[in-house]
Amino acid sequence: MKKTTTINLAGLVFHIEEDGYQILSAYFKDLKHIFLKQEGGEEILADIEARFAELFTEQLSAFKQVITEEDVNGAIAIMGSPHQFEDEDSEGASGSGQESYFHDAYHRGEKKKLYRDTEDGMIAGVAAGTAHYLNLDPALVRILWIVFVLLGGSGILIYIIAWIAIPEAKTTSDKLNMRGQNVNLDSIKAYAENMGKEAKKGFNKASDSVRRTVSKSSSGVNTVAGAVLKVFGGFILFIGIISLLGILFAFFFNSSEINFNGSNVRTDVKSLIDLFFFEQTLSFLMILIVSAVPILFMIVFGARLLFGKNLKVRNFSLGLLGLWIIGIIGIAFFGIKSGLDFKEGYVSEEKIFIESPYSQLSLRLFEDDIAVENILDYDYDNYLSLNNGIVTLGYANLEVLTTEDSLFYYTVEKKSNGGTVKVAKDNADGISYELALKDSTLQMPIRYQFPKENKFRDQKVTVKVFVPIGKVLVLYGDLEEYPIKIRTVEKFKKKDVSNTSKWTATERGMVKN
Repeated sequence: MKKTTTINLAGLVFHIEEDGYQILSAYFKDLKHIFLKQEGGEEILADIEARFAELFTEQLSAFKQVITEEDVNGAIAIMGSPHQFEDEDSEGASGSGQESYFHDAYHRGEKKKLYRDTEDGMIAGVAAGTAHYLNLDPALVRILWIVFVLLGGSGILIYIIAWIAIPEAKTTSDKLNMRGQNVNLDSIKAYAENMGKEAKKGFNKASDSVRRTVSKSSSGVNTVAGAVLKVFGGFILFIGIISLLGILFAFFFNSSEINFNGSNVRTDVKSLIDLFFFEQTLSFLMILIVSAVPILFMIVFGARLLFGKNLKVRNFSLGLLGLWIIGIIGIAFFGIKSGLDFKEGYVSEEKIFIESPYSQLSLRLFEDDIAVENILDYDYDNYLSLNNGIVTLGYANLEVLTTEDSLFYYTVEKKSNGGTVKVAKDNADGISYELALKDSTLQMPIRYQFPKENKFRDQKVTVKVFVPIGKVLVLYGDLEEYPIKIRTVEKFKKKDVSNTSKWTATERGMVKN
C-alpha cells in the first residue's frame, strides 16, 4: 500500500503516489528556477504543465485511477531534463537556431494531429490546419476549398462540418502536434521564444516566420497563389451576392413559376411552404435561414479572400453557423410534425358503367377542356400549381384492363394520406376529378384538384378503364410519356402507345391491332 496525494495540473485533478509526487515537485522546481528568469517563462511553464496533464490523462483508465512513480518518470523521459538549458546561451537559443529547429521539425514527417489553425486561418482555420496536416501550402488548400464551393456549393457545407468536427489548436501542445513536432521541453521552449521574437518584430503570429523559413524558395508561387485567391474571392463574392438577391426575390416576391423537385411549379415560395407545413410563418423563416446562410457564408468567404485578414468576420461567421444549425433543427422539427400527417392512408373508389353497348370506345386526354392531340408538346412529369386557394396536380394515372362484363366501365381511385384515417378520407374526398362521355368518346382530364387547406398529403388519382372481351379501345395521341399501364398478353412496351393505337380485349389481356 502506497500513500497518495492530490494535485492540480492545468485545471485537472490527479491522484498521484507520494514518491511520484516528490519527483514531479523537484522537476517543476528546477523548471521554475530556469524559466522564470526568462521572458515569457510563465507561459512556458503553463504549457509544460498542460503537456504533463495530457500525458497523465493517457495513463488513466477505468481500472487505473492513480498516477504512479513509473508514470511520472515516463512523462519526464518524454519531456526531457530541464538541466539541458542551464548553460544555454539565451541569445543563440532565440536566434537562427530556433528557426532551424522549426524548419527541421516541419520536415521530420512525425505523426501529426488535425487541428484548426485559427492563428493562420482566414475564417475558422480549417484550410490552414488541413495544410499543416497534409504538409501543403495553405494557399493551395484554400483554392481547393474554392473549387468545392463552385461545385454546386458543396464546399460550404463541407467547410461547416469540418469547422464543427475539427478541434481548434489552442494550447502550445496542440500547435506543436498540428505541425508534427514532438511536444517536449525543447519544442515548447523553442515555440515560446519564437513567439516572443515575432512579437518584438511587430508580427502577430510565429507561424508566419516558420512558413517563411520553410518556403522561401516558393515565395513566387505564393505571390501568384495570393493573386489567384483574390480573383477567386472576387468571383465568389459576386456569385454570392447575386445568389442572395435571387433567394430574397424568390422568398419575398410573388413569382408565377418556380422549380420544385425537378418540375416547374406555378406558385410562390411562401404558398408552396404553406402547402406542405403546418406552421407557415416559422417554417418559412427556418427554410429561408437554411437557404440563405450558406450563401452568406459564401459572401463572407469571398470577401475574406479578396480583402485579406483585416476583415474581421470570425464572430459573424460563428453567428451564421449557429443560425444555420437553428434553422436545420427547426426544419427537422416542423418536417417531422408535418410528416406525421402522412401516417395513415385512404383510397376511395367510384365505379361508373357506360350504359350504351358500344363495340368500340375511344379515350382522349383533355387539359383545361382542350383535347391534347399531340402529347409530345407536353412534359408529363409531376405537375403542381396553386391559384386562388385551389391546388392542381398532375398527372392522373391511367390503366387499361379487360373484363368479362358486357359493358365498358371505369373506376376512379382517389388516394390520400392523413394523420388519422378520417383525415386521410376527408383529403381523398376533397379531390375534384370527373370524366365525361361524349358519344363513344371518354374524355379524361389529365389533372385533378383539391382545396389548399387540405395541404399536400400525397393526393393521387388513378383511372382504370375496363374493356369487355372482344371489344376495342382506341387511345388517341402519343401516350409514350404519359403515366399509363395496359394489361397486355405480352409485356407492355410504352412505344406501343407512341401514336394513336387500337386495342382488343381478349381473355388473356389486351392485344394491339
